[in-house]
Amino acid sequence: MSTMDIAAGVSAYLAVLGLTAAASLAIALFVLLRARELPGALLLAAFLAGVAVWSVAQALPAALGPPAAPVVTRLIALSPLPAAAFIHLVFAYALCGMLRPVAMASYAAAAVATSAGLALGVGAVIPWRGFPGMFTPSPVGWGVLSVAAALSVAGHLRLAQVWWTESGARGRQAGAVFLSSGIGLFAISGFAFPALAVDAYPWPVLALPLYSVALVYGILRHRFMAVNLWARRALAWVMLVLLAGLVSAGVASLPVALIGRPASVMGAWAATTAALALGVALLVPLKRLADRIVFPGGRVSEADLEAWRTALAEPGDAPALEARAQALLARRLGLGTEEGAPSIRVDGETARLEGWDEAPPATRHVAERFAGVAAEAARRIAAAARLVEAERDRQQQARLAELGELAATVAHDLRNPLGIVKMAAVAAPADTRREIGEQVERMDRLVTDILDYARAWKVAPAPLRLAELAVQAGVEDHVPPDLVVPGDRRALARVVANLIDNARAAGGRVAIFAEAGPPATLDICDDGPGVPPEIVDSLFRPFVSRRPGGTGLGLAIVRRIMEAHGGGVTLARRPGWSTCFRLTFGEAR
Repeated sequence: MSTMDIAAGVSAYLAVLGLTAAASLAIALFVLLRARELPGALLLAAFLAGVAVWSVAQALPAALGPPAAPVVTRLIALSPLPAAAFIHLVFAYALCGMLRPVAMASYAAAAVATSAGLALGVGAVIPWRGFPGMFTPSPVGWGVLSVAAALSVAGHLRLAQVWWTESGARGRQAGAVFLSSGIGLFAISGFAFPALAVDAYPWPVLALPLYSVALVYGILRHRFMAVNLWARRALAWVMLVLLAGLVSAGVASLPVALIGRPASVMGAWAATTAALALGVALLVPLKRLADRIVFPGGRVSEADLEAWRTALAEPGDAPALEARAQALLARRLGLGTEEGAPSIRVDGETARLEGWDEAPPATRHVAERFAGVAAEAARRIAAAARLVEAERDRQQQARLAELGELAATVAHDLRNPLGIVKMAAVAAPADTRREIGEQVERMDRLVTDILDYARAWKVAPAPLRLAELAVQAGVEDHVPPDLVVPGDRRALARVVANLIDNARAAGGRVAIFAEAGPPATLDICDDGPGVPPEIVDSLFRPFVSRRPGGTGLGLAIVRRIMEAHGGGVTLARRPGWSTCFRLTFGEAR
């Protein structure tokens, strides 16, 4: 192997270890700053720091040679500690009942091995195959490294067990971490080449940066900890940029490798400048590539806006629009559907973003532009709904007007014959005359109720004390004397009279309760037999009655009048009362 080849091999070796150390420390720092409170954060950071320390310990001999031995041997002696942190992390993730004993035993074994290594020494740094130095363990060093290896193997066996026995997300998570750590174990096998007298370049070490990338994927992408989407993507972006830097640095060294070491100072300066320029030139597009991979869709064109408008014009209601918008945005930005993922919510005439506070500016800009288009679609749907509702109201008013005309005709045609029948019954026996009078009166009430239900109730609200309505009703009342609502006195008196009549017909006590709210409410209650369950859902429809002899229009008329006031009527519950009808008004003053 030529001197140039040896120098290139050493440079690649150092670059790989430097990248691994930097990546591991970056991830550990990120976890400590952004996810410190999450379970397993400190353990994961400790393990990553151990990976960085190991990488530095293996890089120093290749950079400094034998003089690095005092520092290197001490760093190597610490290797069982991150291995213990790894097995602790794995058993904590696996929710193992043996967590505490296993963790204590692991840390105890690591502490003993580390103490022995620091006291007795773990090996030496010797030149090897053109490298200025490589670490070779002593018998004590082999023992220390064996303890670290045993702890790591135990952790991997536990991961394999979870991967094999668990289904769903937990099994996939364990499998991803197992495979990523497997890459790490394969990579560090290259460090054993000098000790095992393997006469070959330690090429497995070149895979070590992939370990960091795989670890990010295995731990964060599969949510080993509950780090949010943008945190996971930011880490993946950092890893890809670091790899891009390594690639650009390697390519930038090609000019020197091709033309050899320059003989003059100016030649060296020119070669160095060319190498740096090439590296920077390559790093920028590689960084952009990483940005597009991790944070896709960072630009919005007019064609994008038009495509979004077309796609969002199809849904006919807010839930369908929200589902379509979420699918489009997720596909554009590569978002997942897991719990806590960024989303878009359609509410009325607005579209709001949730979970985007920590998104990168470019990605958030895309989401905001998309939300603007979604809001346009939401306003369109709301406007269409208003038109449909207005048309429905118009048709209902038209039907009611027709019903009113029909009712007026029926009333006129019925009341004249009813009057004749009543007059003809004057000469009949008293019992017959009384029966005819009751039936004629009942039919007259029905005609009156039909006219009232069919009429278009136009109210003229004015400040009204609810206590006055309660006093007129002549029943037990619990109404604040100063409670005022906007209402039409005559129409509301009709409402209260209808409900009081129903309550009295049910028998027992009748009482009125009022509360200021908002909204202000008036409850008319009785302790009779209550409303039959079979008519609860249809109680306010026409011709549904809860008392014998009723026309079935009283409650329907009450609902019409309250809707004309902008309020409503519902069944309510009050302790001690079997039936309560609640009138809801506008805000009390």
